[in-house]
Amino acid sequence: MRTSSAVIPSNHSYSDYRESGRGCGGRHGRGRGYGRGHVGRTFRRMACMALAVAGLLSSAACSGGISDSARTTDVVANGAYHEAHGGELHIYTWAGYMPDDVIKKFEKETGIKLTVDTFESNEALEAKLQSTGGSGYDIVMPSDYMVYQLIKEHMLVKFDVSKLPNGKNVSKEFSSPYYDPKLEYSAPYVVGYTGFMVNTKKIPKSAAPTSWKEFFALSSKYGKSQLLNDSIEVTNAALRAVGSEQCTTDARAYQNANDLLQSYRSKVGVVSSEGVADRLASGEQVIGMIWSYDAYQAQQSNKDLEFVYPSDGTTQFVDNMAIAAGAQNIDQAKTFINYMLDPKNKEAIDESAGAGSVLKGGDALLPSEMRSSNTIVPSADELKHAVTEKACSNAINDNYTQLFENFKQ
Repeated sequence: MRTSSAVIPSNHSYSDYRESGRGCGGRHGRGRGYGRGHVGRTFRRMACMALAVAGLLSSAACSGGISDSARTTDVVANGAYHEAHGGELHIYTWAGYMPDDVIKKFEKETGIKLTVDTFESNEALEAKLQSTGGSGYDIVMPSDYMVYQLIKEHMLVKFDVSKLPNGKNVSKEFSSPYYDPKLEYSAPYVVGYTGFMVNTKKIPKSAAPTSWKEFFALSSKYGKSQLLNDSIEVTNAALRAVGSEQCTTDARAYQNANDLLQSYRSKVGVVSSEGVADRLASGEQVIGMIWSYDAYQAQQSNKDLEFVYPSDGTTQFVDNMAIAAGAQNIDQAKTFINYMLDPKNKEAIDESAGAGSVLKGGDALLPSEMRSSNTIVPSADELKHAVTEKACSNAINDNYTQLFENFKQ
């Protein structure tokens, strides 16, 4: 899961707050800024947002995106599927994505010994693979945009989901993502959403926001809010609130987003990606930006909490299974992926992660309480607001970082 924190002490104003340590980087640092963890790279802090905006269009025009040329991985593993019985498998994943009972069940049924390590951000995963040339792990679990990037960096093995016996189980919604259109290098694992949560007992329905624009405009009389400590999530929300979109190259949109965030400072009590569910469940915060799986956990303790899919854009993110370029146990890796593409095997993962299924029929296997929660299974109307998280260019990611750092100064 994505974790990081930067809490504003209650006896300090926002303008007094400074975060020590590393700056927040490009995207979910979920990259996700601090998203699902700490950033893997740092950027030079600019003196003011105006300088960043002034250079945006020219730098964006020179950028070819995450990579200037599309390449494919040299190593392939997309031959015939051979189910492994025995051996070992090394997995690098998000915390909470491989519960002990699932590990034991998989080992018992396949004879494959699992070793599981966790990372705290996509950038930490990327840095690890870059430093080792992709060796050390067999299965890795990058998010959507990071799959796209790792393919171009020759860090993933081509194995082709369609050649796995259970490849047919991938839901149509997740079968042709922009970052890997034919699912040749990745298979979906967990889906989640970024929205905000409202305490309906503290904020009347007439005042409760339904969009990011209304979220940022909510009166401070209801108390201070919380934001995720994530440059991409916060910047995307601000861009949507001013009528723009993620990864835009419109300099005016960033200036408008910057102005909005500056004016919002006094309404913010906590900028943190840790303890989000606990603060909302306890009533310490009555509104706040949150990931859907944390929202589900908060609702288990406080039924007055409602998760909102903002009408001006709700980020949908997908974490994936992939095979690292330096993998030593290819058959075991493909056996693991195929195993997790069986809804009956995957249900325990979804229940543990607090997420809906990416597989056909998977949601039907979840406990009824989960199926009835919109944090797990969004309605058709709520899904209309979902926007797939994009892979922005490096120039745009720098701009996100600078805007977010300016906000937190």
